[in-house]
Amino acid sequence: MHRYRVDGGTDENLAWIEAGDRRETEKVLSELSLPSGELFTFDLVRDVGVSSASPCRWLYLVHTDIPADIVDDYNAWYDQEHLPRLVGVPGVERARRYVADPGLSPRYLTAYDLSIKDAFDSPEGLTARKTPWTERMRALFQNTRRKMCTLQASGPTA
Repeated sequence: MHRYRVDGGTDENLAWIEAGDRRETEKVLSELSLPSGELFTFDLVRDVGVSSASPCRWLYLVHTDIPADIVDDYNAWYDQEHLPRLVGVPGVERARRYVADPGLSPRYLTAYDLSIKDAFDSPEGLTARKTPWTERMRALFQNTRRKMCTLQASGPTA
């Protein structure tokens, strides 16, 4: 488990727990005493990049919904173009896509592990994000939340 502080003047904290499957997630959650607040669980659908032994200093989250009629195109864009291009940017170590159970909103979550906080604003980051397919997909995002988070603590009781 890693604890993060959400950047941007909010007084918001985030506990990030990665578990292998739902049973493992439920076990971890039952063993922890987490502060009250929103709890979201997601299934991992894509993992690109390198998972390191120690967490990166920053975690960037994009939480969004998309229209049901573009789900196939959305998944293809993320898996074939977007994540591979972004993980090639210096400072972007890993990118993961998750999906929540039907009925939850926002339904989709993408998490980026960053060793350079401003990696997406670098010339390489801007180039990786400026494609016609990316512009078309991002224009269709709905109910989008973006958060940059700074690591505060890591470990079993973080």
